[in-house]
Amino acid sequence: MRKMLTFANRWKTLSYLWLFLMVFSGCRDSERIYQQKPLSTLYKKAVNELKKEDFKEASLNFDEIERQYPYSSWAPHSQLMSAYCSFKAQEFSKSIATLETFLALHPASPSAKYAHYLRALCYYTDMLSPERDSENALLALQGFQEICQRFPYSDYARDAEVKIDFIQEHLACQEMLIIKDYMKRKEFISAFQRLSFLVGSYPKSALIPEALYRLVECHIVLGFPGLTYKTFTLLKYNFPKDHWASMAKELLASENMVPCCEKLPKK
Repeated sequence: MRKMLTFANRWKTLSYLWLFLMVFSGCRDSERIYQQKPLSTLYKKAVNELKKEDFKEASLNFDEIERQYPYSSWAPHSQLMSAYCSFKAQEFSKSIATLETFLALHPASPSAKYAHYLRALCYYTDMLSPERDSENALLALQGFQEICQRFPYSDYARDAEVKIDFIQEHLACQEMLIIKDYMKRKEFISAFQRLSFLVGSYPKSALIPEALYRLVECHIVLGFPGLTYKTFTLLKYNFPKDHWASMAKELLASENMVPCCEKLPKK
């Protein structure tokens, strides 16, 4: 009985000790995180971290300025700096969240155009990750298009135009991969629908000649001779020297459709 009481007392003492250590540790963490400091000290610390390229720590320090001095003139600037540092640290979700907060609070700020650009740039940079699907590419495209509409004469708009072309080609490539998979599985109706979307949505893509050839293939399989000739005419007229046009003519010849092909106008 005495041994049991001794064990219980020891366990009770250890429990109190553990609770004391947890509270003490929590106090220390709170003191480290929420310790009030002069704005100049916080800003200098954040800038020093930025110079050392410790972008994650710099972002946290800029956040601290906005947290401790939310009504100061430095708060909006610190938000943007925090977002930039998060972008450099490849913490794109944090950067985007910070930028959206900034735009919600300061929509008319002279720095709003930069915030819009940096948000689109986050989606653009993150869209190339192997595990990403087309969602980020579409958000980046939407963001850069908005910049061109709202700030057409800015430096950001000129850069956005270049990136829009790249994103559209990227999306067209993703569509073509899906289309080829459909055709490999002989799902020609689905392939036809995606090809129609690709041609209509990305008319400047380098993949248009191949897309038109694939449409010819689909039309033949689905039994649409009228559309077959119409699509071949479009391919031959716009890309007369492209190898996809030659392949389409050979395909029609193999399907005993040569007489119709020969009647098609030449460019």
